[in-house]
This record gives sequence, C-alpha cells and structure tokens, in this order.
Amino acid sequence: MSADKVFERILSWVSEDTHRGRLARAFQGNLGDSPELQAKRIGLLSIYLEREAHSKRGLSLV
Repeated sequence: MSADKVFERILSWVSEDTHRGRLARAFQGNLGDSPELQAKRIGLLSIYLEREAHSKRGLSLV
C-alpha cells in the first residue's frame, strides 16, 4: 500500500467516534506540535491498519 493510500485511510477515520478516530484527529491536527507524539500516533494507527488488513476487508499492506 502506498503512503498516499495509508494517509487517505487514516484520514477516513477522522469522523469516527472511536479510539482510532480520536488518534486520526490528533494526527491530522498535529496536537502538541511534537514529532515524537506524531510518531507514536502513526505507530498506533498502523496497528489499526494491520488489524483491518488481517480482517480481510480488502486492504493490502503489500
């Protein structure tokens, strides 16, 4: 999956009232203006991407 597709997928979660939605909003808004926080958010969001891929929703990380 290209970086653009990953970013697009993450931003699609912004409107959700879930943990990943809150993470996506914090990532989008760069809350805290901290590269370390952004890296942690990407790490957590990547776990959601991986889970989605393993649930066979048609998402391929390769």
